[in-house]
Amino acid sequence: MPQPYYGLLRIPDREVTIQNNAVNRLAGDYAQVYFPSQEFPSLTKNYEKGYLDPWRRPSRYAPFIHYMCVISFCKLEYGYASFLHMLTQLLFFYLFFVMCFRLLKIESDLWLGLFLVNIILFATPAGLSWFERGQFSLYVALAYLLAIVGFIKNKPLLVIVSTLFAYVKWTSFPFMLVIFVVNFLGSKNKKDGMKNIQLALMCVSIILLASLAFRSKFIHFLEGLYAQELHIDPVGISLTQLLPEILVKGMPLVLIFLGYLCLRRNNKDFSRLIPYMIGSGILLLTYPTVAFEYNIPNLFCFVPLVFYWTKFLGGPGKIIRNVFFLFLFIISFPNYLNLNVGSPDRILSGYLAISMVFLFFSLFPSRKFLLQTYGYESSSDAG
Repeated sequence: MPQPYYGLLRIPDREVTIQNNAVNRLAGDYAQVYFPSQEFPSLTKNYEKGYLDPWRRPSRYAPFIHYMCVISFCKLEYGYASFLHMLTQLLFFYLFFVMCFRLLKIESDLWLGLFLVNIILFATPAGLSWFERGQFSLYVALAYLLAIVGFIKNKPLLVIVSTLFAYVKWTSFPFMLVIFVVNFLGSKNKKDGMKNIQLALMCVSIILLASLAFRSKFIHFLEGLYAQELHIDPVGISLTQLLPEILVKGMPLVLIFLGYLCLRRNNKDFSRLIPYMIGSGILLLTYPTVAFEYNIPNLFCFVPLVFYWTKFLGGPGKIIRNVFFLFLFIISFPNYLNLNVGSPDRILSGYLAISMVFLFFSLFPSRKFLLQTYGYESSSDAG
């Protein structure tokens, strides 16, 4: 108790699963990478038919990710490979998670942050589903965390590393786009803007190089992604079940516009936009057409960031921090939400409402901040 939200999905009895000693094992979503990687030259056909997966699911991971698996974990039997996949992901996460607490000079809050993420990962239905399915969500959390901290602390290397983690799972790209563009809009001068453009081009170059290294397979990968977004019905916590698809898919542009307004209200101080980032992250968690609850660990990136932001506001900041922690904990029990809240529309409305609360806090800075920054209280003048 509790059980993983989606139960236990065991690898079925197939010829390829028998060969790799995988029958009845877990990490079913990692199988979508592992088994196609065993026959890497046939990856193009697998993107179309999914015939190499035990459940015949076409892979939604880029060829470069499959290649990295070919030269590393996929040389092992499935049990060892899937375990090392999860262990490596956890080690990367803990390493950079602790490092960011130190960079942000909030070491006193580290143990509380670690306690929170461990409870959600290993003692809630959503977290256990992430582990049981062998998902990649912590790489996404690291991509967000390192990008934001890299911009706040002017550490370009962290931003570049964040691009590598984001490439693992392409559902991270809409929020990464929002982070990069809003940071650029917050440039203090022309020189600062050029530095941001150069860094962004460097990150785009990394994405292009990793993609074009396997360009023939990459085209089929993109076609598969497009077909999924176009034809598959929304499931899980996808916001397209509540709002028109065109509005949901245009959400990154709306968030960029809101980010620009928040920057104007906060004297172009990117570090003051943590609540805006949290609200945007919650909304974009529901952005994909296929959005499952085991992606909730994506939001772990905001744990150190909300501690950091709290230092600016004191009492009011602690309230909003606790609201975020409570929200994170509650949504990690989706089975209880289904029992007590009811329809998926109501649950998604809750996601939408909470995200609006966080966006509000950046759009309307506190009286204390206005006094510190502008020397007067008039919010209209401050804007």
